[in-house]
Amino acid sequence: MTLDSWWGAELLRGGADDAVWARAASPVTNGSLRAEVTRLAALFRGQGIGPGCTVAVQGTPSFTQLWSIFALWSLGAQVLLLDPRLRGNDRAALLAQCSPQVQLVLGGAPRSPEVFIEECETLVRRLPGGRPARTGHCLVQFSSGTTGRIKAIGRTPESLLGELNRLAAIPGMPGRGEQVLLLDSTTHSFGLIGGVLHALNAGATTVFATGPLGAAARDVQVILGNPRHFETLAATPDALTLPRLRLAVSCGEILPQRVYDEFAERFGVLIGQAYGTTETGIVATDLGGRFGPRSIGLPAPGIRTRVTEGVLHVHVPQSPYLYEHHPWVGGWLSTQDLVTWNPEQRALRLRGRVDAEGVAGCTDVDLLEIETVLRAHRLVSNAVVLGDPVEAHVVGAAELDEAELREWCHWFLPDGNTPSRYHLMRELPLTPNGKALRSRSGLREHRLAVESR
Repeated sequence: MTLDSWWGAELLRGGADDAVWARAASPVTNGSLRAEVTRLAALFRGQGIGPGCTVAVQGTPSFTQLWSIFALWSLGAQVLLLDPRLRGNDRAALLAQCSPQVQLVLGGAPRSPEVFIEECETLVRRLPGGRPARTGHCLVQFSSGTTGRIKAIGRTPESLLGELNRLAAIPGMPGRGEQVLLLDSTTHSFGLIGGVLHALNAGATTVFATGPLGAAARDVQVILGNPRHFETLAATPDALTLPRLRLAVSCGEILPQRVYDEFAERFGVLIGQAYGTTETGIVATDLGGRFGPRSIGLPAPGIRTRVTEGVLHVHVPQSPYLYEHHPWVGGWLSTQDLVTWNPEQRALRLRGRVDAEGVAGCTDVDLLEIETVLRAHRLVSNAVVLGDPVEAHVVGAAELDEAELREWCHWFLPDGNTPSRYHLMRELPLTPNGKALRSRSGLREHRLAVESR
């Protein structure tokens, strides 16, 4: 394999040398991108990295990170991309399970994925007992662990290129010459593939924020981020205007209606949705935001979906799991998300999440609506609702009690859609990448541990 023959070579070859590939504090041209990838590939080759070598990459989000990923791919290596926030026992467990041969540490100690810098130091470390790749996956990412243990998920070159083709076929996606502010993490599926790789494929310029989000957003046509980013922009205190903005797309978590409304009122743009999983890549989109924040939109071109007992399934040709031993039957992968299919709009609406015990149930109950109602209570700061049976795990003020919550829900929710049990908690446990845990047993263990302190 050479720099001109690897699966993504065409992506790097596109665009004039002097055209801007990406921008942070300063611009980086396509010519500089190609030169840096070539330089790092030579450095890594000198460290013995080649076809089939397994390399764990973790550290500071940066141009150095992206150049390194491209360089490793060009050498035929399998890249295991770790979230910067993953550390301690969680990181050790994943490294032990995956047994990479090399660890690439960028920028020293892992930092927040929100902090982007241009360049950072690179440490290449050989790991004892590492194993070469046993599959043809070029990229290994990891599930969030919201409903159970973190899983290693592989993507082949064919699946990545197929996703890029699907993204290019979705009307409204960033196009040639546009400035795209990418706020989603480059270690996440949509940030890396829907952000960096799609922009490279489409000839758009990726913009990264190195300071206040408002300053980075002023001259862009597109913003890709998560609900916290859009909440920050909508609440920016100065006279921020975004006159060139035509598209704002949220991913990763549920967008609150309040943020959707405030952003639209301030900037005149509806926040759209991009829904997918690490296993499948992009599944559905509502880029223009016309269906509202709870809809995940229309299935992407070429994606086959079905709803079974209220749970969304996506067809994938082979198992994306590297270390799962159960047989792969039928090709239908459960997203563990509860959805409602609207045949008139041909759109999917998210209703909640199947918990770690695999209990779906509640095919007509909107768990996310219950969470919204609970969070609207003046004494509630956060809530997670699981079913079946429907149980609410609520964080609130000390004076909050179950009787008040029960009365509140009966007042604002339809009969039969209220929780059967309420658990008052001091805090909700989070996964290593900051998402709320949606495991009934995990929440129970956390609640008991906190109460025993």
